[in-house]
Amino acid sequence: MNALRHTRQHGKTMNDKVLWQLLDTIRGTGAAPSNALSLVLQLLCWWKLSKEPVLPENLRFEVFCEQNTSAQLEALRSVQQHTRYPFLDEGAWQGLHGASDLSALTQKIRLLGTQGLLDTLLLDDVAYWSNESRLETFTYSPGLCELMVVLAKVEQAQSIYIPWETSGQLTARVTRTGANLWVESQNPSTCAQVLNLIGGTNWELQATDPLRAPKAINQGKLVQFDATICVPPMGAKYPSDICEGDLWGRFPEQTSVGNVLHIRHLLAQTQGLVVLAVPSSLLFGKGVERQLREDLVNRGQIRTIIALPGGLCGNTAIPINILVLDSNSRSQSIRFVNANHEAFKETSGRRRVELKDSSAILQLVASDDASPFARNVTTEEISNSDFSLEASRYVQDESAQRLSNTLKRYPLRKLGDFFEILRPRQHSTASEGASVNEVLAQDIPAFGYIRSASKEALFDLQSPKADSYFIKTDDILMTFKGVVGKAGIAGDIPPPGQSSWVAGQSLVLLRSRLPNQYPPKALLIFLRSAIGQGLLHQAAVGASIPSIQLSTLKNIEIPVPPLQTMQAMVQAFDNEARIQTEIERLSLQQAELTKAFWPL
Repeated sequence: MNALRHTRQHGKTMNDKVLWQLLDTIRGTGAAPSNALSLVLQLLCWWKLSKEPVLPENLRFEVFCEQNTSAQLEALRSVQQHTRYPFLDEGAWQGLHGASDLSALTQKIRLLGTQGLLDTLLLDDVAYWSNESRLETFTYSPGLCELMVVLAKVEQAQSIYIPWETSGQLTARVTRTGANLWVESQNPSTCAQVLNLIGGTNWELQATDPLRAPKAINQGKLVQFDATICVPPMGAKYPSDICEGDLWGRFPEQTSVGNVLHIRHLLAQTQGLVVLAVPSSLLFGKGVERQLREDLVNRGQIRTIIALPGGLCGNTAIPINILVLDSNSRSQSIRFVNANHEAFKETSGRRRVELKDSSAILQLVASDDASPFARNVTTEEISNSDFSLEASRYVQDESAQRLSNTLKRYPLRKLGDFFEILRPRQHSTASEGASVNEVLAQDIPAFGYIRSASKEALFDLQSPKADSYFIKTDDILMTFKGVVGKAGIAGDIPPPGQSSWVAGQSLVLLRSRLPNQYPPKALLIFLRSAIGQGLLHQAAVGASIPSIQLSTLKNIEIPVPPLQTMQAMVQAFDNEARIQTEIERLSLQQAELTKAFWPL
């Protein structure tokens, strides 16, 4: 890990300086900013290849250093015949003009070469540092790449699979280990350039879609690699028929969801560890994603899940997670590490987010001890949590531990034991019908009863289960997506039918099953408390738009105080409502004092 840290530091100093000198030189040549990096890498590849005996004298970099663009491009076309994998990207040359468009750049490369600065140049993260690569060249934090390679336990002579490579950052690191590398990329230009700069003969690069057309095939069977490291495209969708007729039987779920298909493909092509980065949505999503999680947990194929800060992957701030899967494992527990914390995050130049103290993360992974950042969780506990795999659900920091200890003051029962959880009606329920009033999040007051339903809507009174959508007295309404946990209670409202109230789309109804055992007002007092809010926020999932899945809400364990204590809570709410009514009356009276002198 120390060597990796040294590489990172070098990338932030000399690599960064040299790269920016070259990129500054190319500006003003007519090259599009998105093509600048590709042009620099192509010329560096040419310079490096010219130092090797395989390239004829008449095609060497020095010969064409001061020639015009057309001559350089024509020479580069011939150079490709002498390289391990073609690195020419002709699209990057479009837009160049004039006889000496690149002469300043080529002369700069020659100068840096004579100074010895290119001989030791490490370009593992060149696409990341440039920040000017093509849009399809998705880049990752150097610390993320280093962590993933270490987690894969790469050894010399192993066969390593890296699909969906774009920036060359993972391939560069694995190539240096001496392992045999098989890379698949849909946009291989940058990857090819980086690999040619590194040199070596221990890699193969295939231009293909790994999912649709895998190339690592031997006698009709998928090659089994010792390990896989990758960052699959997040949120990808595929045609609905992609699973039909798959020759290798990779996709039992029969779905178009990329997050699921990617993992199935990786497991089918790997006989050892699979280390991949995934979005948090995969860890709590419903449907086919939950089906996948249940299968992986029950098979014991998940070793480790690491939650990481946002900003480590591409230009998105979405937090990501590293999964460590093992095709041969039958583990009865999973190691969860919650590194989505300021302790593991730092902001570098150009507002980039980088991992801080990766060695500490690795120590947390290797240990079996419980801590505020990590613990082993049994498959039974995961099953009882509806196969949610978010680290924050199982790994508690100090505040979460205090919350847990406070809740244990009273017996705990599932919310669904006392309250029915009712979904709001869909907006598309009716384009015509009876006029009703929708309660929105903004209608929920900080104190007292909900007094208004501010949105007019139409509702089909004859639709199935129509009555269940209408709000009733003592129903609790709570926001469950966006702003989570804002709660209020309905007072005296119109009966179901025209002019009655229904819940808006961001609200869920909590209707008491056993009001004599758990009064709704007592629950509202708890939900509005700091402890209740902490519990709800702990159950929320999603980074950009937090939400509580209704199945999760049903299974949240709430404290059950003695009935006498709950009756005192009811009395407290009634007093609160009376005070709120008096405040509103006095506010109106206050306003009238001024209005009396200056009426409109």
